[in-house]
Amino acid sequence: MSNRSGLQFSVMLMVWCCALLVKTSVGTAQNTIDYLVDVKPVLKQRCFACHGTLKQEADLRLDTVSAMRDNEILGKDSTLLMRITSLEHDVRMPPEGEPLKAHEITAITKWIAEGAVGPEDEQPEAAPKSHWAFQTIKRPAHGVPGGDMNLIDAYFDARYKTAGLVPQPAAERTILLRRLYLDLTGLPPTLEQLASTEKLPQVIANLLNSPQYGERWARHWMDVWRYSDWYGLGNEVRDSQKHLWRWRDWIVNSLNENKGYDQMLREMLAGDEIAPDDPEVLAATGFLARSWYKFNRTSWLDNTIEHTAKAFMGLTINCAKCHDHKYDPITHLDYYRFRAIFEPHHVRVDAMPGEADLNINGITRVFDGNLDAATYLHLRGEESKADKSKRIEAGPPAFLASEAWLPANPIQLPLRAWRPDVQEFFQQNHLQQAEATLVKAEAKLKDMKLKLAIAEEKHAANIPSSTELPVSGKIVFVDDFSEKQPALWEIVGNDFKYQDGRLSITTASLEKTFLRSKVNHPNDFELSLSFRTTGGVKWKSVGIRFDVDQSGI
Repeated sequence: MSNRSGLQFSVMLMVWCCALLVKTSVGTAQNTIDYLVDVKPVLKQRCFACHGTLKQEADLRLDTVSAMRDNEILGKDSTLLMRITSLEHDVRMPPEGEPLKAHEITAITKWIAEGAVGPEDEQPEAAPKSHWAFQTIKRPAHGVPGGDMNLIDAYFDARYKTAGLVPQPAAERTILLRRLYLDLTGLPPTLEQLASTEKLPQVIANLLNSPQYGERWARHWMDVWRYSDWYGLGNEVRDSQKHLWRWRDWIVNSLNENKGYDQMLREMLAGDEIAPDDPEVLAATGFLARSWYKFNRTSWLDNTIEHTAKAFMGLTINCAKCHDHKYDPITHLDYYRFRAIFEPHHVRVDAMPGEADLNINGITRVFDGNLDAATYLHLRGEESKADKSKRIEAGPPAFLASEAWLPANPIQLPLRAWRPDVQEFFQQNHLQQAEATLVKAEAKLKDMKLKLAIAEEKHAANIPSSTELPVSGKIVFVDDFSEKQPALWEIVGNDFKYQDGRLSITTASLEKTFLRSKVNHPNDFELSLSFRTTGGVKWKSVGIRFDVDQSGI
């Protein structure tokens, strides 16, 4: 093939390809819009939250074509097109977030123009309440057939057969023992325990009755319930509270006592009302004290709501703080109804028998500190935008509400529940502290009187303060700094001035100025220094150094 014929072939190929591209492009433009591909996903993402199975704002549903036709929103001049294309913020839909994208509006417009065709058997979205997680657990009506098998083995045996699976053979005794020990106590069996011929039901009973059972399973529940000691800065508590170890021990003890899970939940959420003067129960309220946060009460309540729902309900309710859930049947209002349950509660540390210092010994408990505390809906979750036109009443999420829910009513608590200081051990501790303080004060007063008497005697007799007097060796010397005492002090630096009957520094200086004692002191002694600031620059300090030799070390 010549170069010319090759060039001619290339030109013809290019023309054919261009024609193919044009034809393909035209064909695409003529394709109809696929409702399930181009329209419904957009409606689901942006519209179903308010116009689907969970909510029907303005009595309008958009989750099926038939529902849209019934509401007469489809057509050339339809309400749907008007809403999604409006430039007015109060009219345009969806009201939250960015408007629909241009290609999305184009697809919906063309779909409507083509007759708004949809599947004949299109079904509305399933109601969130129908999700398996919200169904009541029920035992089989007539049990599970399985001969001598227990219900669990019989259940899985039936499932194996349905799925065509062959179960593993029964484990050897030593392997089964190892599994039991690790599962129930978290500890492997000893050689003696592996060699035991004790019947398995008795082995299991012994393990369940051992203290290690509560310790092993408490770790699991402490993870679920978010156990943690307090966090702070220095001695300052910022998150959680001190003495939450009592809640930890309560979890362990509750499991070892075989306390019902339902009762454990009641004590963690309402121990201050169930047993208001029982420390063993009050320790359970550490669950709520764990969420305490010093700097912001809303953050504190947000943690309380989020982790109460996650730990006890298996729901992530915290998203509804700002908006309705997109799928779970939990609304923005539900979140604040749930918050209202916890709104009045506060946290405090009560004294316990023994050590009186609350930093060392105490019990953290929650209590209703403000029964009149109001809950308001926060627009978009912003605390600064609380809608105070309507007070929110306490309650569970609406889909969980039942006739069993009763409005909160005040209950009468015993005196020592809200006045723990009336307990006898507290009063005894307080009395002992006061007596100890009084003894120290009396001893200090006696010592000061003695020092004053000696100083006055020396001053009257013009005796140098360095002169020792028979005072049982208690006082080495006294100086009121009213005048120079060269026998007592060496003055280093030029900032000190004796004037107006006192030793003063009157000008700011970086010069190193101090007094060095010339007196021989005993190995053990006490020193008292009194001074007064009368003005000057912002930063002022007086220091005392001991055991310094002549070299300044």
